[in-house]
Amino acid sequence: MSSRNELGKIGIFVAEELERVYQELTALMGIPAPVWLKAREGQGEPKAESVTGIETETEAEAETETGTETKTFLACDVVIVDGISLEDLKAAETTPSAGTSPLIVVCGPVQGKNPGLRLETLPFNLGQEGTRLLMEGRDYREAGVEEPSLDLMLEELRSVLRREVKNYLELPPKPWGNAYIMTLTHDLDILSLREMPIARTFLGYFYRSSLVNWKRWRSGKVTTSEFLQTLWEMVRTLAAKFGMGQDVWQRALPLLLHLEKRLSVRSSLYFMPFPGKPGLLPQALQDGKNQGEAEVNAPANRASFYDAAKHRRTITRLEEEGWEAGVHGIDSWHSAPAARAEYKRISQLTGQKELGVRMHWLYFETPASFQAMEEGGFLYDATFGYNEVVGFRAGTLQPYHPLNCQTLWELPLHIQDGALLAEEHLDLTREDAFKQAKPVLAWAKRFGGAVSLLWHNQSFTAPRFWGEVYEQLIAEGKQDGAWIAIPRQVLKWFGLRREAEVTLTKEGAKWQVFCTQPGGEANDGPTDTPLPPLRVRLYLDPGRIKECSVAYEAGEGYIDIPAQPLVTLEVEGDEPR
Repeated sequence: MSSRNELGKIGIFVAEELERVYQELTALMGIPAPVWLKAREGQGEPKAESVTGIETETEAEAETETGTETKTFLACDVVIVDGISLEDLKAAETTPSAGTSPLIVVCGPVQGKNPGLRLETLPFNLGQEGTRLLMEGRDYREAGVEEPSLDLMLEELRSVLRREVKNYLELPPKPWGNAYIMTLTHDLDILSLREMPIARTFLGYFYRSSLVNWKRWRSGKVTTSEFLQTLWEMVRTLAAKFGMGQDVWQRALPLLLHLEKRLSVRSSLYFMPFPGKPGLLPQALQDGKNQGEAEVNAPANRASFYDAAKHRRTITRLEEEGWEAGVHGIDSWHSAPAARAEYKRISQLTGQKELGVRMHWLYFETPASFQAMEEGGFLYDATFGYNEVVGFRAGTLQPYHPLNCQTLWELPLHIQDGALLAEEHLDLTREDAFKQAKPVLAWAKRFGGAVSLLWHNQSFTAPRFWGEVYEQLIAEGKQDGAWIAIPRQVLKWFGLRREAEVTLTKEGAKWQVFCTQPGGEANDGPTDTPLPPLRVRLYLDPGRIKECSVAYEAGEGYIDIPAQPLVTLEVEGDEPR
């Protein structure tokens, strides 16, 4: 009888400055309990050591199980290395035969001669590129931003682990019963034209409704009836400005909420914390005339003119009915005091402590903005994306912790209405906009993660009429089997995934998979919106399964099971190697 954990060991042996990024990368991959190795000072023998923030095997535990530190290293099926000297691994020379030595997977620059180790070098610098993607992101003009480059690199590493690691097991970023996750978000820049001064934004509405929309009608981007409706809305909006009726954008938010009720989905809505404040301009957007100035104001038309406090009843009702209210930040990107003030303003209105933020106009400065938002008290930031194109600024579909933060989540933005349909960006037809956005969902079906959509409230009315594309993407997500949820729930699910501990024991043909979640049960969400269970993926030929205590999904060379305290399997035949 065996009660020993039968999962193969994966070692991580990287330069000290790369430890934090590899903590995050292994969490993205869903690797349970990797063994963190370090070289003993003055010696070449690697020792097992815990890394802050990661549940790992301590040196004492390693010695108890294997007898010596060297055996801990040799007990690994695979050791991932980056930024170290291969000579620090020379203890592996004591291995009886090459067939039992761990495979050394080189994921970045290494030094020293190979002392007879089994090596496999991957064609990228994972530590360096992972740091760049998660902290700075890619410029929208870079080639390949339409592909999740970090997820693709991690998939190549996974393919090696699947081949080499005994009984390889992972926790995919896909809830049990779902293909992926979708989050719906809305930036509420403006709630009414009526409350705005007769300045650039107000006049811009009439310019877009007349000349720009005429051009869009000529090019087939709006129908004749929509063009005529836009002209009529101009008349109604002028009347509303003088106190008669509601303007077109006053009716936008109720229209949006009615649509989501009809579709049985909920979203996150980001409210401007203070009226009349354009905020500060990031250094990268300042021209040469401002060199040397400590603080430069953003353009005046960045300011909003509604007072969120006057909409407290609406905000409270949204939270009660399953939506999520957050902060559409003005200066949270700039400093912790500004972030705390904006957090406090909306927290007092919502009664919620767990708040997200997305910066107005996507203003950001890395890496300082991450830290300012964490110190400001936010649960997550949702700014990391593009105004100009659809794509993957961080190279991933998954939420993650920025490398200079402990608690803040970054929820990357993937698809924005303005990038697809605005005349100053891609300026697509609605049909082409859907086609441009759809590949993001295909990537999510392949890798899992959380696709994030941003649709402004005024996009659902004249002169834009962009709600059709939003509804098509939701329908596509539902057809794919996506779990559509608000960010607060999504991040709780990802938090549980990171906390989960999974072990495998075997007694002859009887296999047992144990899964514990220290943070709570996977269905520990609100009573009306329970969280789906985690998914456990065990790489095992499905043809060998004779019996399983739960329903499972069979894939090519693996089975997926829902995470439960105990799942038992009857498995026939021997291991293929």
